[in-house]
Amino acid sequence: MSFICGNAYLIKFRFTRPRPKEKYAICVCEEKPLFFFISSKPRTRFVSDSQLKVSPTDLPFLRKDSYVNTAEVVTCVIPHTCSIIKDFGSVPEHIRQQIKTLVRESETLPKRFIDIIIRKL
Repeated sequence: MSFICGNAYLIKFRFTRPRPKEKYAICVCEEKPLFFFISSKPRTRFVSDSQLKVSPTDLPFLRKDSYVNTAEVVTCVIPHTCSIIKDFGSVPEHIRQQIKTLVRESETLPKRFIDIIIRKL
């Protein structure tokens, strides 16, 4: 199974500590592939403007309000660093647009990733 840009996934990442962990993630580039993690709490080491609040209304697979961390991008190479557990399909257009807005203003992402994400998502 391969990734589709703009889709949300439940992925088992092998590099998370202290042990492999299942994480919700949005694919922002299928070629690399690149992802933004979705977490139940905002990542406090990053500026709050980089944490997009989403709800189960926005993303029905969520059980509670969560945050898309647009401050850092994560790569995933099947089967070396991750495996897909579930593909939830395409993220709504309004969420994609909100992500792009945050990415354009990012103070943490390298310019090459900003350009890729804006073009692909």
